[in-house]
Amino acid sequence: MPRSEAARANTGPNTGRRRELVATAKRLFLDRGFAQTSVSAIVREAGVAQGTFYLYFKSKQSVLPYLRAEVLGHYLQAFEESTADALEPADQRLVAALVRIHAVMREQVPLIRVFREATSSEEIEQIWLEGRETLSRPFARLIAAGRSDGSFVVDDDRMAAHLALALLDDLLFESMVWQRPAPPAQTLVHATRFLLRGLGSDAARIEALCPIPTPPAEEPPA
Repeated sequence: MPRSEAARANTGPNTGRRRELVATAKRLFLDRGFAQTSVSAIVREAGVAQGTFYLYFKSKQSVLPYLRAEVLGHYLQAFEESTADALEPADQRLVAALVRIHAVMREQVPLIRVFREATSSEEIEQIWLEGRETLSRPFARLIAAGRSDGSFVVDDDRMAAHLALALLDDLLFESMVWQRPAPPAQTLVHATRFLLRGLGSDAARIEALCPIPTPPAEEPPA
């Protein structure tokens, strides 16, 4: 999401009433869909006058930056908590972060679908680009740590972070929603292995950190 949008979502008079309206709108967006949710429905559900809504928001679209900030906050928290132990090798921390973020993304898929419904394709691309810019900063720091400890070999930490996030953004979402190009767990494994190769990890280290699961043996026919 745009940085200015995130800033607006987290500053100003963040009153209990605003939080209540955001929570109510979120619940209705998830239950009914964005297009089917009116401002009238939001205020009716929240038990406030319609004029109260417009004290805080210009339209129902104005609620979305708060929800995008919430999702981005979940991703950042997952990444930072998973990579906090500086005594662990950077590649190990990266794998842990991807697993954690993947789990968070699965939880957030319904809300992400609301965002896609509520915005044009051009707006979605801009939001995702700005979101990647925010996430790329801690990602680049981790890659830099990996260059220092020998985990990674890259030319540019920031560029490597952007390339990694561009790979993961749509790929993981599409695997969760449409099972393409493969189910989520399988897609995560292959994406992680591909990313580690791109960051310079050797084959033995990749196998140690992210082995391909052995498919279950087929039972012989009775």
